[in-house]
Amino acid sequence: MEIVQLSGAIGAEICGIDLSVKPNDATVSAIEQAWYDHIVLLFRNQNLDLDAHTAFASCFGEIARHERPKAIRNEAAELGPSVMLVSNIRKNGKPIGSLPDGEMMFHSDTPYREHPDKATTLYAMEIPSHGGNTKFANCYQAAETLPDDVKSKLASRRAIQVFEYGAVMKEGKFDRENGRWWAQPVFRKHPVTGRTALYVSELMTEEIEGLPEDESRELLEFLFEHQAQEKFQYEHVWRPGDLVMWDNRCSIHARTDFPETERRKLRRLTIKDEHPVIMGEPPVVSEVAAE
Repeated sequence: MEIVQLSGAIGAEICGIDLSVKPNDATVSAIEQAWYDHIVLLFRNQNLDLDAHTAFASCFGEIARHERPKAIRNEAAELGPSVMLVSNIRKNGKPIGSLPDGEMMFHSDTPYREHPDKATTLYAMEIPSHGGNTKFANCYQAAETLPDDVKSKLASRRAIQVFEYGAVMKEGKFDRENGRWWAQPVFRKHPVTGRTALYVSELMTEEIEGLPEDESRELLEFLFEHQAQEKFQYEHVWRPGDLVMWDNRCSIHARTDFPETERRKLRRLTIKDEHPVIMGEPPVVSEVAAE
């Protein structure tokens, strides 16, 4: 097993491992530590059916159910309650999966639940000739590098996270009656690393509790721009056979646009968090961020 850093901010490629064979305990421990260190892990050239994908993801916790409206019927439903297909492929005019087309704003997965999933694993099966890349950003560094006055204003505050099923972009606010929402800490403490991340995103965070609406919106716009700086990012260009695993507690991700005439199909499994969401203290600049 070899660990190759993908950017100065976030991400590492794990080389020398065949995930079609369930890894032993020592290898799982090494992968898990690399995941805590780098937040996003890439495994290239994997040949994974659903059983192998599930076996690998299960090494890190209980597989979560993919919640979808009862009215949605697609290929993923036939694969079981935990599978989400991210695909623009259509049968009889209807998408076989979710989030089918175009660009997607920065977000983390399931922050609108009381107990968000801790990890997402995404396996690439069909990839267009260009576009559809996934950008990841390091939310530890985003939190650490905020101005001190912003850190003080956000200390101990919560933000409302809202999502309407299937949305990839947003103007204004989502419908909370038809969507899912929850108030989460703006600063979230990671239960294992102990570090604090900025837990907001452009797609799903709508207001900061306890602040006037204008002040909340202005502050959120600043936070969204701050956390999406390229210096915090790694942009992943997908290839068929890639499996990427990331930590939703300390990262956000977005998707670039891609040709609607080309097929794109990825399989997603998420992992439940065995820890509750923890309010974090405004972080000081770490030695890593200072460098």
